[in-house]
Amino acid sequence: MEKIQGYDEAVTLTGEYEVLEPGGYICKVVSAKEETSSNGNKMLVIAFDVESGEHKGIYKRRFDEAVKANNDPNTKVKWPNNGIHRIMLNNEKAAGFLKGFITSIEASNPKFKWDWDEKKLKDKLFGGIFGEEEYEKNDGSIGTSTKLRWIRSIDAIEDGKYKIPDPKRLNKSNSNNPFNEVNDDDDDLPF
Repeated sequence: MEKIQGYDEAVTLTGEYEVLEPGGYICKVVSAKEETSSNGNKMLVIAFDVESGEHKGIYKRRFDEAVKANNDPNTKVKWPNNGIHRIMLNNEKAAGFLKGFITSIEASNPKFKWDWDEKKLKDKLFGGIFGEEEYEKNDGSIGTSTKLRWIRSIDAIEDGKYKIPDPKRLNKSNSNNPFNEVNDDDDDLPF
């Protein structure tokens, strides 16, 4: 067998993958910025990482691994999607989620007072409650991922004053497809 090109420089891939279990974690904001969603709505996009415990730095490690594995200089490596939290800014309900996030940030960082400058959120700590979420893999099978579901104060996490959310199951039925509907009413059948 001939040595293949790039073998010495290649990142070793063994299929091992660090898994973040559902639960409460202390997290740290890596960056925060206002963006516009694909449908034109404003949102606050927060990149974060786990700040303590055995999984400290999990998303930074994943990012660094992706950078090492990237062989295309024209491809920008992005922060792992599970380390991103988006808060919509387009209605009153969204305002409540933003206020909950900011209240938790202020409670977790006593010297911090929100002044509507999202850049100042960098390096602020918060409590994150993570839960499992199903997703459909490229091959059609179902996988699970652990994602940030709720934001609380650090005290709430340290005191265990939270509930791990139930797993978010993938809805396999397509209720928008009229061909999937079953009509049990046979009164109008022509036969």
